[in-house]
Amino acid sequence: MTDSPIEIEQADAVILPGVGSFDPAVQHLRSRHLEAPIKQVIASGKPFLGICLGLQILFESSEEGQEAGLGILAGTVRRFKSEPGLTIPQMGWNQLQFTQPDHPLWSEITSHPWVYFVHSYYVDPTDSKVTAATVTHGHQTVTAAVGQNNLMAVQFHPEKSSTLGLQILSNFVNKVISENLALAG
Repeated sequence: MTDSPIEIEQADAVILPGVGSFDPAVQHLRSRHLEAPIKQVIASGKPFLGICLGLQILFESSEEGQEAGLGILAGTVRRFKSEPGLTIPQMGWNQLQFTQPDHPLWSEITSHPWVYFVHSYYVDPTDSKVTAATVTHGHQTVTAAVGQNNLMAVQFHPEKSSTLGLQILSNFVNKVISENLALAG
């Protein structure tokens, strides 16, 4: 764990977790001069995994705040629309629908897995091709994970998603990072 721009740039891979609100998170990254190193890591082709708010801040903007996001992915973070019987935030277990079923994060995972969510906002990518998985909350089907080249990010919490979540994190380390290091070596 670090907030050192130099250590981030030298890392073999980066995981950006996040909990809280969009504006304070982006302000926190910028005040520590971490925006450029994060963008450089992603541009360099090193494996990158965003988790929860770490997914949302990769986008251009959020309905939750006024700050500009990192703009690495085109699109907006949107609030779930209220509907009868819908609980916001979505808090608890929900089932993923893979839109990139061959993505390395999903290796050794059965289709339609259950993962743990805590969020009131979701990402709405401009290019739907980056969506790696969706989830349906109420009548709203939204992006639950993105995958584009070396960049992966999930809205759910793998660390709270039991054995399946540990498998996703293991896939990031053992498949994505190891493969990237082998290609670089």
